[in-house]
Amino acid sequence: MIAALRRFAALVMLAFLAVFVGAGGGVLAQVPGDPVAQQKAYDEILANPDAAKRAEALDLFIAFYPNSPLIAGAHEQLMASWQAAREPAKADAVASKLLQIDPNNVRALANKVYFGRTRLAAGDLTGLAAVVALAERGLAALPKWQKPDGVAAQDFTRLKLQATAIFDSVLAFAAQQAKDVPKARRFYLDSVTIDPGNLQDTYQLSIVLLGATPLDPLGFWYAARAIVLARAAKNDQAAASIDGYARPRYRGYHGSEEGWDALIARVADGQHVPPDNFADTISRALTTAEAAVQAVATHDPATLSFADWEFILAQRDASAANKEAAEKVWKAIVDKQKGGEARLKISVKVISATPERLTAAITDENQTAGTADLDIALARPLAPLPSPGVKIAIIGVLGDYQPKPFLFHMTQAELADESLPVAGGACASPRPQMCTQDFRPACGLRRDGTRKTYSNACSACADTNVESQAAGACP
Repeated sequence: MIAALRRFAALVMLAFLAVFVGAGGGVLAQVPGDPVAQQKAYDEILANPDAAKRAEALDLFIAFYPNSPLIAGAHEQLMASWQAAREPAKADAVASKLLQIDPNNVRALANKVYFGRTRLAAGDLTGLAAVVALAERGLAALPKWQKPDGVAAQDFTRLKLQATAIFDSVLAFAAQQAKDVPKARRFYLDSVTIDPGNLQDTYQLSIVLLGATPLDPLGFWYAARAIVLARAAKNDQAAASIDGYARPRYRGYHGSEEGWDALIARVADGQHVPPDNFADTISRALTTAEAAVQAVATHDPATLSFADWEFILAQRDASAANKEAAEKVWKAIVDKQKGGEARLKISVKVISATPERLTAAITDENQTAGTADLDIALARPLAPLPSPGVKIAIIGVLGDYQPKPFLFHMTQAELADESLPVAGGACASPRPQMCTQDFRPACGLRRDGTRKTYSNACSACADTNVESQAAGACP
């Protein structure tokens, strides 16, 4: 991908300098007192269509006529010729010499900044400060740059914009390295507005926007634009790399990939600038904490399920809004229980059991994972004990909770009537030593395979010959 960006940057620089290769004659012809021999030699050199040979001849001209009034123009033409010959290092060296003659020469500054930008894109940041200084000098010099004779006004305006884009690119990159998002955003936007085909800056702009806190969804449009530009350049590897960066961020922001490929298709069909209010067209998936707040805002907390209550209460400490939402839910729970005078009935899956305490799971997710979200303090010792994994209905008062890890605390609890037989199941050890006299018939399965009806589940499991019991009298 870096190679593709270098090729693109080189084409930009060639376009910027090419206008001046044939524009010097008119300027030089007007230099007062210019010797005929120098002018004739100079014109013949510029007429040579071979860029490399033209550059070599200009080198000789500068060496032969070091004090010629044509010397600045000769350096400009030499710099442009080396760029046309695809010798950027030689063009950079000429630019350095030209800046010694004319420190604010916009063409030389643009060339130096362009050459430095290619090094920065390759990961060489050692000269960043120097390149930034040149770019700032170039922007300051632009308003004073006079149109050369022989260059059309329209072409000169275009050249000034191209130079501006070159300077903006470096300043945006420097701001990006400094994590100055507003500045990087401003300079990259200037660059790609001037040149919508700039793949390098379009992609970097998307990185700046998508990496901001909070994320700026406008970055998705520029990422899609960068993918389209890469594909147009037949660089599928770069397109895949950009897609690999932007697609998961789109999925994380939107909640799914729905609409991503359609966005790329719209840009490919000729959408060169993002539409107005583009960010509003991509809905943002709510975070867990935001979803908890919205659940309370759009529903009466008293009508929500136990699982919903748990979800909202678990986010209590995420923000002030979440705390307020949790307080509304907890008030609804307290009101339902009439301050402890009424008890709630909850269907749960047993995680662990002792005669005085149970831990259980309320939500389907926790039941599947075997994670407790309810701590149950029993009103009286339970016998026989329910086996782990058994689903029962429990009745009690929710007196407190902890948000992380989430756990309701229930007191005054006992099994619902329909769960008393279920709670038995396989008889657990130790066997009950004493049982109440309440009559709830249970059928005990004995070790020899026979069955016997007992007065209740406790009495059945008190018989050491009974392996398990079930609800109701034996058939």
